Amino acid sequence: MSNKKKIEKITNLLKKKDCDYYLLPRTDKFQNEFISEKDERVKWLTGFSGSFAFVIISLNKNFIFTDGRYIDQAKKEINQKNFKVLNISNTNPILWLKNKMKLKEKILLDSWLFTSNNLNYIKKVIKKKKCEVILNKEILIDQIWKPKLRNIDDKIFIRDKKHSGISFERKIKYVKEIFKKKKISSFFFSSPESISWLLNIRGNQIRYTPVVLSFLIMNLNNENFFLTKNNIKLKKYLGSNFKIFSINDLKKILINFSIINKEIFLDPNKTPCFIEKFLLDLGVSVKYFEDPCVNLMLVKNHAEINGSRNCHVRDGVSICRFLYWLSEKIKKKEKITELKASEKLFDFRKNNKFFYDLSFETISGYGANGSIIHYRVTKNTNKVLKKNNLYLFDSGAQYLDGTTDVTRTISIGNKPSLEHKDLFTRVLKGNVELSSSIFSEKTMGRALDKIARKYLKKKKYDYPHGTGHGVGNFLSVHEGPISISKNSKTKFKSGMLLTNEPGFYKSNKYGIRIENILLVKKKNKLLSFEVLTLAPIDIKLIDYKLLNLKDKMWINNYHDNVFNKISKYLDKKETIWLRNKTLPI
Repeated sequence: MSNKKKIEKITNLLKKKDCDYYLLPRTDKFQNEFISEKDERVKWLTGFSGSFAFVIISLNKNFIFTDGRYIDQAKKEINQKNFKVLNISNTNPILWLKNKMKLKEKILLDSWLFTSNNLNYIKKVIKKKKCEVILNKEILIDQIWKPKLRNIDDKIFIRDKKHSGISFERKIKYVKEIFKKKKISSFFFSSPESISWLLNIRGNQIRYTPVVLSFLIMNLNNENFFLTKNNIKLKKYLGSNFKIFSINDLKKILINFSIINKEIFLDPNKTPCFIEKFLLDLGVSVKYFEDPCVNLMLVKNHAEINGSRNCHVRDGVSICRFLYWLSEKIKKKEKITELKASEKLFDFRKNNKFFYDLSFETISGYGANGSIIHYRVTKNTNKVLKKNNLYLFDSGAQYLDGTTDVTRTISIGNKPSLEHKDLFTRVLKGNVELSSSIFSEKTMGRALDKIARKYLKKKKYDYPHGTGHGVGNFLSVHEGPISISKNSKTKFKSGMLLTNEPGFYKSNKYGIRIENILLVKKKNKLLSFEVLTLAPIDIKLIDYKLLNLKDKMWINNYHDNVFNKISKYLDKKETIWLRNKTLPI
């Protein structure tokens, strides 16, 4: 079915419901970033494969919003005769829509794909125009899309306490103490990430993020209701305080809940508005409270920190072996493509102790493809790595003891251009200065973000993405809500994990990004960072004239650390190569 035909079918459904606009975010019923095949509705409708998008279908024109990471990609993947591409960083889609709407027009929303806060915000924005929001109980687009799904053997497994550090019973005790203080008798958990962390369970239902797709109703004094797809193994583990049901029984469980309970709390930022409306229709009083697991899991415990350190050593060995392999192939003038490089890096990782999967699809971009921030290599875009340009790879892995995310940019050939060296060094200086920062607990993410951009800004350059995101521990590689970005209000605590990834992108030419994972540490009431990532930085790309003494000391100390921790796991040739790549500058 063509895009045009798909849009026509949706607009016909809109007309039947007497609505003027249909809003479709790229997510699933659990508000996940990484979603399963059956939830790739935006990709099916528009052709866009990025991880963030918001679609507006009207009876006349259609629009897709994404952020700066994906604008170039969206314009290449989407037929712009069918969809106009807009940058959400510059244009709020709801405010934009309000200005386009006429009096008393109607917006159709799928109640499973919007949170309670999303709904409340949209209603507030369009109120002055006397426009109406119509909630669809099911997902409209699913009436015309029947995806062909592969059979996946859903698995749920219990995470060993040596990796989690704390038993699920103890975590529940912490959560219930919070609820007691706030006089919360029942809470609806709708975030699989929170539930998986809380119960020390993991699953394989979504690629890259090992969460268990589930809902949880926690009662302070009565039984807890856990709803998931696969539940046989968990009965003994969770004990008699948990009643386990199929996720398909959600409506029945909520009805039974409403007979005994007349009040429940939920997080409006995470819960589909379907849940709130269903409960309200049953006569249950719904109140808002932030999911307490969000802040608890941001601060890693001793076992999680040790696991993160250890998995970065194993991951660093894989990256060093990959870089050595790549340098040898380039020397021998063998044909290496982006796909082959990506596959080889996976091969080096997959035999590591505790390896589970990648933490996201590897970005393997040479030259112009490296300028696409979230580039995904395909057979049609697959470039050969040739001399005299840059190769950017951004990759990570899920290990049973931690999650990694690392980006390196290397020069293919021996003579990088002066432009490459200048911009690479400015990105590196931002990364180094941010890594070296000492700051108070009152410092916000936006203040740290300025540090990373400082040396690019001197030449009026910038990058269209945040400088850093939170990282889970064998959970999501993008752990919210903490960040280092232009508008971030994050205040940091010892034990948090974040990325540090400034970059520069010259459209259709090349991309530069250097990314390490940082651990927040506290000493004498001040905070600083420990760099966990262990992979050499391409010293061929450094313009030494731009470095000061502190920069040089940091780079030399970092490279000493990489060599000392990684070399013992390499063979003789790899060790000699790494020694040369980590020589003092």
